[in-house]
Amino acid sequence: MAHDPSRTEKATPKRREKAREEGNILRVQDLDSTLMFGANLFLFIGVWGATLTLMTQQVAYFFKCAGNGTHILDGDLGKLGIDLLWIVLRILLPYFAVNFLVAFAIQFVQHGFKPSFKPLQPKFKKLNPVNGFKRIFSMKSIVELSKGLFKLLIIFWAAYVVIGPKMPVMMQSMRISLNQGIALMQETLFQLYRNVLLAMLIIATIDFLYQRYQYEKNLKMTKQEIKDESKDAEGNPEIKGKQRSIMMQAAMRRIITQVPKATVVITNPTHFAVALKYDNSTPAPLCVAKGIDHMALKIRERATVSGVPIIENPPLARLLYRSVDIDRPIPADLYQAVAQILAYVYKLKGAA
Repeated sequence: MAHDPSRTEKATPKRREKAREEGNILRVQDLDSTLMFGANLFLFIGVWGATLTLMTQQVAYFFKCAGNGTHILDGDLGKLGIDLLWIVLRILLPYFAVNFLVAFAIQFVQHGFKPSFKPLQPKFKKLNPVNGFKRIFSMKSIVELSKGLFKLLIIFWAAYVVIGPKMPVMMQSMRISLNQGIALMQETLFQLYRNVLLAMLIIATIDFLYQRYQYEKNLKMTKQEIKDESKDAEGNPEIKGKQRSIMMQAAMRRIITQVPKATVVITNPTHFAVALKYDNSTPAPLCVAKGIDHMALKIRERATVSGVPIIENPPLARLLYRSVDIDRPIPADLYQAVAQILAYVYKLKGAA
């Protein structure tokens, strides 16, 4: 699908969440394959000795069985088959388990655990043969095919760097001792794993950067889509209610912590309440909390509990509420009126 040039804006969190729910997540198969290949390399290094010992023991066991022919003569081939199956499972089970755990961990780290079944739902438009031919011969398919061939060539080259120089020795492996043959095989396999892993790591890094760029590009939105999403969010009663709840909690925390530090609370007396703080550290009285109706009641209650003087002055309370912001000094034109209130408060404290 051609990129719409009008999609110039980065995807919003809502857009990303919607894409995730639809199963549209960033998938980098080369990175997943590289991590699993690396895990198998470390597993190979860790259990190679145990695996080789087990294989040697089992080969000796089968040679013994073939030598005396007991299972064949007695017709007990079923037990021989079960023994063979159990041996294969013992050798391969650690690799199967590690690959499963690594694959799960890769998906969990990259995308979290949030399964989506939408990608599994049938899409009948994909059955259209015309669309199928378009996908096969599209530019994207040609690019992916070219990438695949290029990656294959790099991996073949990485493998040849190891196997090529050793080919004459490997051709003569029948003439060397068993221990030398095992050491040669171990060295060759390790070097082969290492070179292929490094090649895959380089390819995966480049592919990850490219895939992330393409993913972000496809998620981009138009300016109109962002505006529409913003309008929907603002008009959503649930979101607005959540926003009000957060604001209410923040206001209550401020009342609990800041009103006890106030010098005076000026009230309406019931509809407005403004808590002011004034001391040597502030050049002018500072508003530390304000509220109307229910919040005004909470400010008065907290002031009463904390022993902060409450002064009723309806005109001044309304003016302060409308003209001063939280953590800001009062306007200069209200200095005289507030100074008279503070003088009265200090007089009450002096009398006490």
